[in-house]
Amino acid sequence: MSLPADQLSTDEIFVGRQAIFDLKLETYAYELLFRDGEASAANVTDGNRATSQVINNAFLVIGLEQMVQHHYAFINLTREFLLGEIPFPLPPGKVVLEVLEDVAVDSELVTALEEFKNQGYKIALDDFILTDKNDVLVPFADIIKVDLMALSQKELIEQVKALKKYNVKLLAEKVETKQEFELCKQLGFDYFQGYYFCKPDIVAGKQLPPNRLALLEMISTLQNAECSFEELEVIISKDVAISYKLLRIINSSFYSLAKPVASIQKALVVLGLQALRNWVTVIGLSQIDDKPKELINSSLVRAKMCELLAIELACEKGSAFTVGLFSMLDVLMDQPLQDLLDKLPLAEEISNALIGYNGELGKLLAMVVAYENSNWEELEKVALVPVHTLRQSYIDSLEWSNEITSQIN
Repeated sequence: MSLPADQLSTDEIFVGRQAIFDLKLETYAYELLFRDGEASAANVTDGNRATSQVINNAFLVIGLEQMVQHHYAFINLTREFLLGEIPFPLPPGKVVLEVLEDVAVDSELVTALEEFKNQGYKIALDDFILTDKNDVLVPFADIIKVDLMALSQKELIEQVKALKKYNVKLLAEKVETKQEFELCKQLGFDYFQGYYFCKPDIVAGKQLPPNRLALLEMISTLQNAECSFEELEVIISKDVAISYKLLRIINSSFYSLAKPVASIQKALVVLGLQALRNWVTVIGLSQIDDKPKELINSSLVRAKMCELLAIELACEKGSAFTVGLFSMLDVLMDQPLQDLLDKLPLAEEISNALIGYNGELGKLLAMVVAYENSNWEELEKVALVPVHTLRQSYIDSLEWSNEITSQIN
């Protein structure tokens, strides 16, 4: 039996996610990551059970739809959950149940996995290395996750060769470099997860392609404090796609205006200068077509989270949003961030925050990035607001980003 909800403090639960990509770098799923904010200090005699109860109650409070939309949710399950000692609250069809590598393999586990499969659940084997002791689990698996950091290249090739004999999809996790990604594609992996996908692919001497150079020049003009309303109107009106998407956003349910806005001039009046600059920048970045769409989504979540938390920390909202939005500019442009900032007329406090997390905006950004990366240990060092405030701002930012990306994609 799980603990009653009123015996658990959901205010102290961190919850985050990490994207899982398919071969086209489209988002296939998110792995959901959890941490009890009191875990490092609490004297828990049964860590697995306590963690399971936190996950159970957290999702009853937060809701799965907020976290993953129409994608799958990968959720790590302890032995207690798998054997039914703690009821699992989520129905099949939306979740992939991850069997952790340290769960003991025995007849009870095999029976439990068979029952989950009969109920329609997808099953993934996490950090899996095929042996004579765990091969009985493979027939129940839809996906096998292979930890690249746990194997040499030779061992990886041997594991893939052995696993390819089974009717399973392979997921490469902890992909850190382009070389690893290319190797995994060659070996026949179906899905990919890791920090490589949110790092810039910087090559020495590499120039920005013309389309990105034009985008950077537009962003530079937008961010220039001397750029007038009239100049902005001309810039935006010249790009039909940007104009159309901007009007879609302002007329969406997000703004809930009494009368529809039909012109760029009116949009300028309604939104104001800073908001307009940010929106046009967002739309422009979303038109980069050789990067995962998840990067734009992450940029929006980061920007909105910075904006929401700026209110708590008495920082300027518009500047906070800009810091969050531009913090992934190097990833989207594949250029060193300092080189890009040298081309943009940003306020000194924004540039300082982006380079080295300096100043109040830098501290804000460091906190948001730690949360986004589910780096709970680092977050404990840099957090400036209570856990529940951080978590709520993250959830609100996810919901906001989902709505906005539906208007610009």
